[in-house]
Amino acid sequence: MSVELAMAKQKIVERRLSERQIEKGSVILAAFVVLRAAMAGFGQGVQHNLQSALFLIVTFLVMSLGLVYLGFSRWVKVDLRAWWRFDRKRILGDIGWGVLGFVIASVLAFMVMASIMILGFVPEGVQRTETLPYSQGEFILTLFLGLTTTGFQEETIFRGFLQDVLTERFGKWEGNILQAAVFSLAHIGYYPLKAWPMFLLAFMLGIAFGWLKMKRGTLIAPWIAHGFFS
Repeated sequence: MSVELAMAKQKIVERRLSERQIEKGSVILAAFVVLRAAMAGFGQGVQHNLQSALFLIVTFLVMSLGLVYLGFSRWVKVDLRAWWRFDRKRILGDIGWGVLGFVIASVLAFMVMASIMILGFVPEGVQRTETLPYSQGEFILTLFLGLTTTGFQEETIFRGFLQDVLTERFGKWEGNILQAAVFSLAHIGYYPLKAWPMFLLAFMLGIAFGWLKMKRGTLIAPWIAHGFFS
């Protein structure tokens, strides 16, 4: 293990949040789950490209900038730079691990869905949908959503805030598994309950993204993996 990586992990261990900060962070987590479920329901009625673009902009402003960024930096008063630790000397490694994480996430998704379909456990009412080729505009919007909204929001809340808190109290891998469980349950309302395979997949992805955070000591790698997978 390099000295720099050891120092980075030591900084993660040494960082502690007060009980008041944990309470405020938990409020943000709960608000995120409720707001995302509400916006997911509203987003189902979005049909046109212009509406999609406006919806993504509103989502970015309300959820990413407002709730997550300003909520944690101004209200909870945490140093987000410590969670999103950017090191020029290690950035290529972070990107590489992020790409590897995307591959792992894709393999996990394939394994979960293939196993469920082979065993005939597809929940009633959940139908297969054909994947159509993305247009250039749709690809850009999807990438924007994955990196600036879904990836940023969920990695900051679950791998940045929650995983640190749970790791401090229960241990490294225990904290990772627990945050993944909460991450899975936090998709209630975003996915219908009958789509239970998606909750299983979210749990497995949560562990994978948490492992990337443990491995690199920064949210950059899991953010890349999560953003591109979304």
